[in-house]
Amino acid sequence: MEVCKLESCKAEASLVALTDAAFDKDDGVRRQISQSLYELGCHNTEQVLSACFDFLLKHSQLVQGHRTVILQCMERIVRDNISQLGQPLAKKIINLASEEMIKSSESALGWKEAASNVLVALGSRFTDEILEDILQKLQPGVVPQFFVVQTLANLSVANVHGIVPYLTTTLQTMLPMFHTIKQDNMKWAFTSAMGLFSKSILEYLATADKASRPVLTRDAFAPEIYAAYKVLFGTWLRNKDTKLRSAIVVALSHMVHLLPPERMDDELPRLIISILGLYKKRCEPYHITQCLRHILEAAVEVTSHVPETQMDSLLPQLHHQICLPVDCQDSLSTRNQQEVLQCFTVLSHISIDSLVKFLLQKLSSNNDKARVGTLTVLNHVVSSGYKALESKKALIVSGMKQSLQDGDNKVKKVTAQVISTMGEHGYLQLEGGSILVDFLVQQCTLVPEEGPGHHHHHQAPDLDEVRDEDLRELCEGILSFLVTLDRMEDVLWPFLLEFVTPVQHTNALAVVCRCLEQVGNRKKRQSLQYVLLNYNERLGLPKPHTLLARLLAVSALPYSGQGRGLAALSLLQVLSPNIHLDVVKLWDEELPQLSQFLAEHREDTLPQKLWEDKLFFFLSRTLETITDEKWTWELSEEMTRHIHNYHSYPREKAFLYKCVGIVLGQTNNKDVINSELQEMLLSVQHNEALEREGLATGIGFCAMTHLDDTLAKLDDFVKMDIVKKTASFFNILKEKLDGDMERVKSTLILCYGYVALYAPEGLILQRVEMHILDHILSLSNTKVLGIRVETKDLMIKLTLIKAVTLIAKAVYANKGKHLFKFSRREEVLSYMQDLIASESKTHLKTRVRQSAINACTHLIRLEPRLNEVEASDLIRTCLEAVFSFPPLDNDKRKDTRKLKEREVLHTETITALHELLKEFLSQNLSSEGLDFIFKHVQEWMISTKDHERERAVEAMLALLIFYRDRFKLVNVSTFHNLGLLVGCFVPRCADPVLSIRYMAMDSLYNLLYIQVRYEGCVADQPDNLVDHLGNIKEQLQNPDSHILFQICYDIAKIISNKLPRDQLHPLLFALFEGLSDYHATCSSATSVVMNTLVRKHGEGLKDHIPEILSNLQSRMQTITLEQVRFSVIHFISILTSQCLPGVLSYLLFRPLPYDKYTSAIWQSLAREAKLATTTMDYLLGKINDYLSHDDRKESSAKRQPSTGTSETVAVIYALNEMVSNPESVEAVINLYPKLFGTLLLYLSFIVNERMSELQGRGVSKKKKLSLQLQNTPNLNAWDSSLEALKLLLSRGKTEEVATIMEDEGGWELLKSPEDHQRGVALLARASGKHGASYLPDTIRFLAPILSNIHEHQRVTVAVFFGELLALPAVQELKVTESLVSSLLRSLDDVSPTIHWLSIRGLGNVALGAPQEIPLYAEKLMAAMVGGMDEKTELNDLIVLEAMAGLVKVLAQLDSAHVRPILPSIIGTVEPFFENESEKLRAAAFSVFGSLARFGGRQPEPTFLEHVHSSLVSLVLHLNDNSPDVVRACKSVLQMVGPHLCPEGPGAIFQGELLEQANVRYWEFIAELSKVIVSEFSDRIGLYLNSSMSFFKSMLPEIRGNAVILAGFILQNLPKEYVEASTDDNVCVAIIMMLHDVSPCVRTKAAKVLGLHRGF
Repeated sequence: MEVCKLESCKAEASLVALTDAAFDKDDGVRRQISQSLYELGCHNTEQVLSACFDFLLKHSQLVQGHRTVILQCMERIVRDNISQLGQPLAKKIINLASEEMIKSSESALGWKEAASNVLVALGSRFTDEILEDILQKLQPGVVPQFFVVQTLANLSVANVHGIVPYLTTTLQTMLPMFHTIKQDNMKWAFTSAMGLFSKSILEYLATADKASRPVLTRDAFAPEIYAAYKVLFGTWLRNKDTKLRSAIVVALSHMVHLLPPERMDDELPRLIISILGLYKKRCEPYHITQCLRHILEAAVEVTSHVPETQMDSLLPQLHHQICLPVDCQDSLSTRNQQEVLQCFTVLSHISIDSLVKFLLQKLSSNNDKARVGTLTVLNHVVSSGYKALESKKALIVSGMKQSLQDGDNKVKKVTAQVISTMGEHGYLQLEGGSILVDFLVQQCTLVPEEGPGHHHHHQAPDLDEVRDEDLRELCEGILSFLVTLDRMEDVLWPFLLEFVTPVQHTNALAVVCRCLEQVGNRKKRQSLQYVLLNYNERLGLPKPHTLLARLLAVSALPYSGQGRGLAALSLLQVLSPNIHLDVVKLWDEELPQLSQFLAEHREDTLPQKLWEDKLFFFLSRTLETITDEKWTWELSEEMTRHIHNYHSYPREKAFLYKCVGIVLGQTNNKDVINSELQEMLLSVQHNEALEREGLATGIGFCAMTHLDDTLAKLDDFVKMDIVKKTASFFNILKEKLDGDMERVKSTLILCYGYVALYAPEGLILQRVEMHILDHILSLSNTKVLGIRVETKDLMIKLTLIKAVTLIAKAVYANKGKHLFKFSRREEVLSYMQDLIASESKTHLKTRVRQSAINACTHLIRLEPRLNEVEASDLIRTCLEAVFSFPPLDNDKRKDTRKLKEREVLHTETITALHELLKEFLSQNLSSEGLDFIFKHVQEWMISTKDHERERAVEAMLALLIFYRDRFKLVNVSTFHNLGLLVGCFVPRCADPVLSIRYMAMDSLYNLLYIQVRYEGCVADQPDNLVDHLGNIKEQLQNPDSHILFQICYDIAKIISNKLPRDQLHPLLFALFEGLSDYHATCSSATSVVMNTLVRKHGEGLKDHIPEILSNLQSRMQTITLEQVRFSVIHFISILTSQCLPGVLSYLLFRPLPYDKYTSAIWQSLAREAKLATTTMDYLLGKINDYLSHDDRKESSAKRQPSTGTSETVAVIYALNEMVSNPESVEAVINLYPKLFGTLLLYLSFIVNERMSELQGRGVSKKKKLSLQLQNTPNLNAWDSSLEALKLLLSRGKTEEVATIMEDEGGWELLKSPEDHQRGVALLARASGKHGASYLPDTIRFLAPILSNIHEHQRVTVAVFFGELLALPAVQELKVTESLVSSLLRSLDDVSPTIHWLSIRGLGNVALGAPQEIPLYAEKLMAAMVGGMDEKTELNDLIVLEAMAGLVKVLAQLDSAHVRPILPSIIGTVEPFFENESEKLRAAAFSVFGSLARFGGRQPEPTFLEHVHSSLVSLVLHLNDNSPDVVRACKSVLQMVGPHLCPEGPGAIFQGELLEQANVRYWEFIAELSKVIVSEFSDRIGLYLNSSMSFFKSMLPEIRGNAVILAGFILQNLPKEYVEASTDDNVCVAIIMMLHDVSPCVRTKAAKVLGLHRGF
């Protein structure tokens, strides 16, 4: 549709209104007005600019802020739409902006700057016009205004090729003024202008090829620039104003390139000195440095030699700048440093000699910052690769040496960076380069600080700090980089080999080895001879034996020190030709396999012993391959010499001892063997456990081939220590020993033990007892024959135990053991027992008991076997030692490492005990052997301490598994102690400790499978019944007693099926013991199993009845569990069936809450259906009598409170107990409706009484007594009633009802006085869905309650009935009539609450029984319409409910029922459209939408009028603050839309745009307004007037929406529309909304006025 130029709403009026309101007090409104003016300007550039122009012209007295905003709008429009602007208007704006810019007000800087910016924006097209205007204000001899100069300067940069050609004339005019300017701000303006002029000239010269006019040369500008330069530099630079000085420096940066070349030599000395002097004044260093760089570059351009003469001034100043700390938060600080470095680059081209000399001198400065700065510059200069540096390389390398001794890490860091750069540019090949590489390696040895940080807590961390770790990582990276450079090969190889063997370089070994490997492999690929070392040329290179010893030692810990072991192995392969030519082939095969093994593991998964064994095998193969006896003993000598270097590396040292032992084993020279063994014993640190172990192992390796020589050497040491020290050799030894003889003795003891382990089998047995054992016991201060003196030294104890273990292992593994009798075994075993017994029972801190038990395990394997007394004594000692110490949890340790070590020790100690017991059992693998050990363990299984029981059961389980695995069906009798064992494990299946329950179940499983094997089954044959124990075990993790009892019942069934009959008697008596177990769950489990067994096998016990009863009678006093004590309670139920009133009366007067005895009795009454039904009905009668009691009659009669109240609470408790019995199902189903209704009413009674008490309302004495009873400690009628209701739902097969209540929080709702009704409603819904079969009888029971005198009961029933009507089940059950009739009668109830609930319930009929709506249509609609006129305290609630109900009812009716009362309904609803309540607005719109269906295909005129009159309200509320109102309006428009415009444009009410209308509101209104204008042109006046009526709405959001709608309708009006007066009114009204009190309304009005672009 064609859009016309508006007549009624003049463009001028809108623009005047916008410009007038442009300086609104709200920022958001100001931004929107500016945006609207800008958008209008983009479509109608000249008209909008003219309006702004006229506005400023007419309002000469406008406040500055307002003028500034208008000018800023004009600038935006001009800048983006300059091509749409005509010259006449442009001239006007230029004149206006020019005048604005030069007005005399000094405080209007923002306003004048805005005017200046307008001129600059116009300058991109109207250059001549602006220059004409500006130059008129630039008259010779008259200083122009500030902004005239600034505008001209900005123009020169904005339009370079348009302005620069005129600059010569401009400069000629301006230059004479320089001498007349007095104000600093004008000096700043001229200075800044000169800088920008120079910048634009330089750009003009650089882009001369793009110029359209004849190009001017640099010479054309030089005289004027030089003249200005003389003023700026010669006069103004001395000004104290910091801002001016900075501006001059910036300007000079550009001007210096335009100075006449012939003047440069004269000006440069003074210029350089002056600029350098500014560093000491208040001026930004970045600008000074930048200016200095431009000066130096300009000097180089004209090949001036002046800077060379100024080096002595330039270098110190620039060096000072580079040494200043850089502020990372200040960008200028960072940029200044970059500029300084660029200055040094230029200086290197001016005089490289002076620069290098200066820098090398500064390296010796005492100031660390000066040294860092110097190195930074040096690094920058070296990295430039300037050719003139070639001749200075040697000097720089030499000069760098003084930095290598620096102790400051910051200096070291920069030094390393310089060395890296030097390596890249070929400096390190020169003499002295290796010293620099040495520096890098030294830094790689640094160790990071220990702990979280070495700063004190009160000190803030230094962000520039360089930690040792950082420095090490940097240098490692540099070495790794240098090794990739081909030119560095000859520098690094073989020089780096000198760092391999010194121990002080261990931390750097990984990177050194990798570098050597890379270089060596490259050389190897070229030729093998390049790798061979020339020891004559380089005397400092390590020898082959030294390299092998060193690299092999560090390989023992391959992942330590960043993987130095793996790197060492790789280097060994490269060095193999240098070690020995014979090993090259072998190592090429073996070493990659070792590396691959390491690649398959990590540090935490590497099997250390296996890895060491692989290295020992590699060493042995190497020695076998070389076959050079001299080379071998030279290697052993080198290794022993090497050992002395490893005092700080005990693990590597221990490994070296073992290697020496292997090498000695390959040597036949006895002198060498004696000498090296002596050196090994001399070098060990006896207080280092790892070293002692390594030494002993190495000596053991030596004894494999040299037993006698090794023993002789050890004997010499023993004689020296114990007897006397006579020979000079021993005197030397005495000096070397550390004085702690106990440590020495323990080392020797260990050596003897390993000698026994590794000695040849044919030689060792004859030396064990008389030679080796004698020395071991003697060294441990023990006299075997005579008085024994026990050592107290822990190390002696542990080494003695280990030596005994090694001897036992050696003897047991010897092929000749069957001919050898270890006669002193009992003595040694006795000593081990003493060591175990002497350990503390209160804690476990040492390995003595674990090691000693382990030693005993190996000793008892030897012949002869122990007798029963000896075995019992040993088992008792070990059980007490292991079972008694407390668990780790009791040790409150903070050190997690120690805690982990303690955990490992606990585990290994317990494992050692298990191995000992298994060894005993293996020696007598029968039920007797098992019984022998069990007798010792049994007493620990019933300990009151958890850890003792747990360890005992764990030990027995381990034995049973072992027994089952080793069981052989050969000459076996019966499993005669099965019953006893099973009876002892059953209580433990219910132990409070979960792990014990698991292990007890596993023990039963194994016991029964052992019995299966006794019955003749093969080992792997499954038994389904026994396997079921595995399924039961999974349930043991639940500690719930009921589940445990069920598990025990299942266990009992399995036992009863698998147990031989002859074992029943011992089993039962074992179980009788369990009835008195300390733990209740265990005794209870015992009774469950016992009863189950007796129930099935009772006939087998007839001969033992007296014995059993006697035993049980004696135990009754010790039984603690009710289940056992009340086994006779069931008898009472029989009595009750005969004397119901008397028994129940007695029971009801039992104290509340009931004790366990009474509770069990009530539960027993529910077991038989008939008795249960009679009992419950009697109890319900009691409650209903109480609930129907009239408090008012009681009050008028002044009766005393009866006992009925307490009796009623007792009844509730009784019902709860009865229904809790699962056997009550049949009785509950019979009485379900009565039980359900009674309990619901009683719960409502309790809630009502609580509410009354909280609100302080009167409560009868009878009810007060009830409340007192409810609030009695341990007495809670509510919980009991609620539990009874839950149980009722469960027993009545309506568990889903309880599930819904639980999941949706229904029980909590019921309990809350505020939410009780919601809880009842939820219960009704759940009952209708899952308990429908009970509903008819329940309704019949509850219906009379609606006429009850108690309001709370009527409310409960009204809620319940109302919610039922919403359910489809009600119609199926044909109870709708009853429910509707009941609620219709309740409409007359005096209670507003019941009135409200009744309306809500009646509305629900449409949901539950929609087909029956026509039957009740008249009554239902009358009720709903009447509810909307209700005037009570619940007015809004009732009206809302009536509207909601009406919507539901209308949805089920046809036109015939509704049309007669349609006007009445609409008239009732419409007043609520603008209600203050969001909920009422939403509900009213929903009702209106539901009436759309009754408009018919050809809508009635009355209905259509209502739609048109309500359309504006609907559209405006689409953007309501309330989401509910928005949703309702969307729904209504979707329904009434087709009535307005059935085809074509009606799609707007059905599409996506409506769904997102509140988000895309402007877009929606734009489309809708087009539809309104095109389809309802005759009603446009109606819609506009209706929209304007909302301009006075109380809601700001609606006022703003009305403005939007009216604005869009106006925008889309057709040409032929003639009601101009209406348009004028609307336009004026919209303009007036710019003055609304709400910013959001003003913003929308401004945006609307910006829409009209068709001017």
